[in-house]
Amino acid sequence: MTKKYRFISMLIAVLISCVSLASAQMGDMGHDHAQKMGKMEETEQLKGHGMGMETPSWKETLTEEQKIKTDKMHLELKKAMSILEAKANLKEAELNDLITQDNPDTKAIQSNINDIMEIKKEMMIKKYDHMVEMRSILTPEQRLSFDLGLSSGMGGMHQEGHH
Repeated sequence: MTKKYRFISMLIAVLISCVSLASAQMGDMGHDHAQKMGKMEETEQLKGHGMGMETPSWKETLTEEQKIKTDKMHLELKKAMSILEAKANLKEAELNDLITQDNPDTKAIQSNINDIMEIKKEMMIKKYDHMVEMRSILTPEQRLSFDLGLSSGMGGMHQEGHH
């Protein structure tokens, strides 16, 4: 029994350190983070949509004010998602512990699964609320480019929530 609590305590400590480290690393990413990422990010600035036509990405046309707003929104989302991911990982570790018991408690397992699904639901709500919020600060032309990215699967939200 003490092994179980020791394991969970260590897991919580590791998850907290990961969230702290991730938050600290994200703190220095400003609206110029694409420049820091190098040329690879620049190649993604132009997306081909439709019959061979290239449409400029909505990111290229952001005003300074829009860049500041999007940076703040992205940081808020990343912080919230990091915390939720840590909670989900902890719940999944607890679930694995419940399953490996000599006499697994199916009600506890089901309860834990429900908790995990609630966390994942909250993550999806935050992600889609963020997309709606992003669209609200874009001009109609920028929204067109943003929406084309979403509908083509490249997404305004490609790769770990980055736009």
